[in-house]
Amino acid sequence: MTFFRILILVFLFTASVDSMAQRVVEKYPNGQKKYQGRTENNLKTGTHKYWYENGELQKEEKYNDLGAVIRLREWNEQGELIRDEKPEEVLEGFREKLFNETNWIGQDGIFFHKLKGANELQQRTDYNGIVIHYATYLENGKELDNSFRTKSPLLVQFNSKNLVDGFLRGLRFFEKGDNGYIKVPYDLAYGKDGAPGIPGYANIYFHVLVLDIR
Repeated sequence: MTFFRILILVFLFTASVDSMAQRVVEKYPNGQKKYQGRTENNLKTGTHKYWYENGELQKEEKYNDLGAVIRLREWNEQGELIRDEKPEEVLEGFREKLFNETNWIGQDGIFFHKLKGANELQQRTDYNGIVIHYATYLENGKELDNSFRTKSPLLVQFNSKNLVDGFLRGLRFFEKGDNGYIKVPYDLAYGKDGAPGIPGYANIYFHVLVLDIR
C-alpha cells in the first residue's frame, strides 16, 4: 500500500492539470497501462481503472463528487467479474439505521448525541467561533457534504447568517474535543421548500468533530 501511494504522488507531479483537476496515469514496464484516474481538490472523482499486466481490466472504481465510492467492480485475469458492490449505498443504509436508533437528547427542537463528550443539556455561550470537521446527511443516510474527506476544517462564527440556524444552535452544546451528531428539524434547516439537492421538509443530520473554540 505504501509503494502504491508513492507511485500516486510521483504521477501527480507529472500529470496534466485542468483547473483544479489532475489526471493520473501509471504504466507497467512493458508499456501496458496499469492505472488511470482523476482527482479534483485532492479527491478522487469519476471512474478510476486498474489493469493487469496482460491488459485485462482488474478493477473499476466510480466516485461521486464528494469523493465517495459509489460502485466497485473487480475482475480476475481471465476477465470474469468477481466483485460488484455499491459501498455508498451500504453506508447510507447504515447511517439511516444509526439515526433512527440513536438516543437523542435536546431542547427547543434541536437534538444531539455525542460519541465523545458529555451528553448534557448545557449550552456554551462564552465563545464566538468554533473550528470543526463536519459531514451533512439526509434522514435516509445520503451524504450532502463532508469536510473530513476534503481535509478542510470549517471555522464557524456564531453570528453567521449563511449557515443553518438549527446547526448553529446545536453547536452550542459542543466543546473542544467533542465528537457527535446534531439532528436539525426541517423548520430550523431548509424549511418546506428545501434547497438544491435537499428536498422540502427534510430533517438534516450533522456529524461534528470539534477541533477548537475561539
